[in-house]
Amino acid sequence: MKPLAGLVVLDISRFLAGPYCTLLLAGLGAEVIKVESPDEGDPYRARPPHAGPQGAGFARKTPEDIGILFLHRARDKKSVTLNLRDPEGLALFSRLAAKADVLVENFAPGTLDAMGLGFAALRSVNPRLVLCSISGFGQDGPRRDWRAYDPIVQAMSGIVAQTGEPDGPPLRAGALVGDTTAALYAVIGTLAALRARETTGQGDWVDISMQDGSFFLLPDALEFLAGGLAPRRMGNAHPAGAPFNVFRAADGWVSVCAVTARDRANAFAAIGRPELADDPRFAGGLAVGSEARRELDGLVGAWIAKRGAMDAVLVFQAHKVPASPVPGVDELVEDEHLRAREMVVDLAHPTAGRIPGARAFGMPIKFRHHPARFEAPAPALGADNADVYGRLLGLDAAVLEELRARRVI
Repeated sequence: MKPLAGLVVLDISRFLAGPYCTLLLAGLGAEVIKVESPDEGDPYRARPPHAGPQGAGFARKTPEDIGILFLHRARDKKSVTLNLRDPEGLALFSRLAAKADVLVENFAPGTLDAMGLGFAALRSVNPRLVLCSISGFGQDGPRRDWRAYDPIVQAMSGIVAQTGEPDGPPLRAGALVGDTTAALYAVIGTLAALRARETTGQGDWVDISMQDGSFFLLPDALEFLAGGLAPRRMGNAHPAGAPFNVFRAADGWVSVCAVTARDRANAFAAIGRPELADDPRFAGGLAVGSEARRELDGLVGAWIAKRGAMDAVLVFQAHKVPASPVPGVDELVEDEHLRAREMVVDLAHPTAGRIPGARAFGMPIKFRHHPARFEAPAPALGADNADVYGRLLGLDAAVLEELRARRVI
């Protein structure tokens, strides 16, 4: 049995942070019920690239085609349709909330209150409910009403200012770290609130700010700032270590991260220059941009340049120096280690089955005594109306058909 089996999670989130949070909860065994509008459903259902009975591509080939991003983020979830702009739809949602353990949303702050579904209202129908709200800047504070996507959050958290070469412009990180880390904090906060509920019997409101979470990713910056070193763009270097950079190899790139004095001595041994460990020029911390650091990077870079990337990495690793090649995502989906860890899995369509050439991430949380993997494909729109409304609310087929005819569901 999966760790969160028996928990019921209502998901009215969109885009990435909320759906990634509920994807993890689903993979851990919670029954995640995705509530979608009756007309078009989640906006990512229609966003390219698509996949369906005739395969995958950016052009939609059949009416059954669904956006691959949705197929990835909605695995192991159920789908019900419900018109939250309709008073009867809102009443049905309140009845669902009364049966749920968790509600995850990422509307702009104040939206749930305007809908009559704020924390106080939800608490009145279900005091044990955990509400998890994800937003750009949180539920309070001077910027709570600012709109934000991941690049804005990266900029407002200090990530963009510190990313890039010293003489170049600020750069955002390639990964959507603002969204994805917010999803992780949301899972952590939700699980903590559920644990507290075991003692208090009461639910709570988990307030996740993407800016808070991304700012929390910069402990080095605050620590160095306290020590008098203002954070600045350093490219691939780092003030805490050397050699600490990305170096060109004969057939690619190699990342080397020597942080401790032992790492540095081992790096010297790896390139066949063990005597450099006793050279006073390379002792202690080497200032970024200093002549000693440039000379050290030059020695290591020259040694790597004559070798293939993986050959150089294996030598460093044999000498206990943290090092790796720099593969692209197209290479990583074929990586034997990630495949052995079940981190690259096939992606399926709800009716067409496995999609040739389409892969998805596996479950990043592993257990020794519990299964934790994504097993079911994303659902078709409204596929679980009969099950969810019948099982949780006792609505029969005739009532559901009447609600469908009135576009309530």
